[in-house]
Amino acid sequence: MKNMKILLISYSDYDYDGRLRELLKVFSSIGDTYCITKGDNKHFDKQYVCHNDSYLMFILKSLITKSRLKNIDIIVLDNRKATIPGLLINLGNKYYTIQDCRELYDIESVRSLVSKIGCIFEKICISKSNIVICANEERAEIMKKKYNLSKRPIVFENLRKLEYSSNAYGEKKLHELDKYFISGEVRIISSSGCSISRTNDILVKNICKVNKNVRLFLVGDNNTDDYNKIDELIKKNDMRNVEILGKLNQSELKYLIQNSHIGIVNYGQEDLNNKYCASGKIYEFLYEGIPVVTTTNPPLKKMCEKYNVGIADDEYYSGINKVINDYDYYKKNVENFIKNHTIEENNRNLKNRITKALEGRFNTL
Repeated sequence: MKNMKILLISYSDYDYDGRLRELLKVFSSIGDTYCITKGDNKHFDKQYVCHNDSYLMFILKSLITKSRLKNIDIIVLDNRKATIPGLLINLGNKYYTIQDCRELYDIESVRSLVSKIGCIFEKICISKSNIVICANEERAEIMKKKYNLSKRPIVFENLRKLEYSSNAYGEKKLHELDKYFISGEVRIISSSGCSISRTNDILVKNICKVNKNVRLFLVGDNNTDDYNKIDELIKKNDMRNVEILGKLNQSELKYLIQNSHIGIVNYGQEDLNNKYCASGKIYEFLYEGIPVVTTTNPPLKKMCEKYNVGIADDEYYSGINKVINDYDYYKKNVENFIKNHTIEENNRNLKNRITKALEGRFNTL
């Protein structure tokens, strides 16, 4: 195939979005790839960053940036918020379009008017896309029926590994976390913050039922209501082994996980997107070598049972006790899993599926 020119549009932040980083690796291996993202930092020459702009400004800057780029062959749209600039750029179906549906949004389940409008634009974009990508097998089956697709979407699992970044605060900043590492404690980390919808209130309540001395870290963005509820729960029960750390950058999160023993992967089950979650968090834990305790969402439960890398338990404490009691067994299974499931192979599979679909579409040199 000729040397293709690709534009990837994403409203995500490269620093905090593992799937975006892997998508960029894949498409950069296929052609000359430019990227429009949201965030604070620029990581490579062909990245155009919309610095913490509003969504309207993101759309405008996407259109302006595209107008300055000549001879684009392929437009890649990452997630739902990329669909509006993507559709505007692609009026008249000028470009070969690839849509990555990392989420499984359902217009019947979303509550806000904005979200419902977003579902409509995503559906239009899916119908116009040449290739549709999703994040697990369960979602591929649902989407084929839901959108009446002639082909199942290509599955690109959320395999990802955290990396130490040159934009991190530095080694000294990372070691400020050392004060939390108390000898003799089992360190447990949830990267879903204080989220009540993901049942972290149940996790906090039941952490006292674990048979060993443990310290629980709640890491991630928090809305005020959820934070206040968890904080009140901690104070009411005089819990001194729960730490609310808020949002950490990639390097800080990696360092904390490397110094922890068990990762918590939890999602609600109130809609399709959550029930059939395509968790990148589980891989972040596994690739740092630690077992997991998950909620019983079908993809998470299947993974725990198939590879024995953890336990699915909606009450958490029983699963945590089982993993602690047979820790070497679960740790060994994690090592076997990451040995046989590499990110490079996952990326290569997506590249091969896409390049096969592109054969004959573009002129050879």
